[in-house]
Amino acid sequence: MVAGPTASGDLLTEIAPLVISAPFGNYVQHPGTTPTLGTYTWQRRGGRIAAMGRAALTVRYYRRLGAWVNRIGLRNPGIHSLDHQIPGARPIAESIVSVHGFSPEDWFQLLSVTAAARPAAIELNISCPNVGEISWPPELFSEAVATGIPIIVKIPPVRYAQLATDAFSGGVRHIHAVNTLPVRGGGMSGAPLKPIGLSVVQRLRDEFGPELGIIAGGGIRTAADVHEYAQAGADRFAIGTLAMRPSAPFSEKFLAEVRRAASDALSGSTGRVPTPLPRD
Repeated sequence: MVAGPTASGDLLTEIAPLVISAPFGNYVQHPGTTPTLGTYTWQRRGGRIAAMGRAALTVRYYRRLGAWVNRIGLRNPGIHSLDHQIPGARPIAESIVSVHGFSPEDWFQLLSVTAAARPAAIELNISCPNVGEISWPPELFSEAVATGIPIIVKIPPVRYAQLATDAFSGGVRHIHAVNTLPVRGGGMSGAPLKPIGLSVVQRLRDEFGPELGIIAGGGIRTAADVHEYAQAGADRFAIGTLAMRPSAPFSEKFLAEVRRAASDALSGSTGRVPTPLPRD
């Protein structure tokens, strides 16, 4: 088991049992969930309309596999749009804000601006398969923890072990596992991702023990999926492609089963009592 520095601070943040992954959390913000806003970059990359257009052009559904493949590539209006949230949107303080930097300067500027907004947590998205080579400065994790905001690192489903170790050694105590799977044509999500996600969560729990808070996602569509992730060691549960439907922002029906299962898991009724997410 890996040992690392203890996260600083004794404040607790309330993150719902069910997390809505970015980019879906920008517009799916139903009660009983915590939305993830973003993923934001330092510079504007096309805005929300461009992101929707890119999704329409690149998202493909493979019915036989129950899988989606997308090549959206972090289209977003830039981190400064945090000051211009959609009327009626969830307050920043009740949301996770996801960011991605293309340079060391980007990463540190994103941390500064995002921390000033005081979100429930900052997610460092270090795993999008649609933006080419990803790099980050060695001190990123310790600098992120020093903001005093809970830090989540979103990891890929492959080649994640050293990243997770470096993040934990830097003081990060929350990991979101996993992002989409890199395949020809983009990143794959949906049913084929679940066995990989379960394996990653189990390995993280075995490696880091109860000190690590794990937000688990990848192919979650039913209560049974939530229960499997809970037994693998997850503390919270994230959905993405389940929210990929036109009615998602307006109707909660599609969430009912997994939201209830996630709440049951958080209360320990699945057999595992999840650890709280402390403020770093």
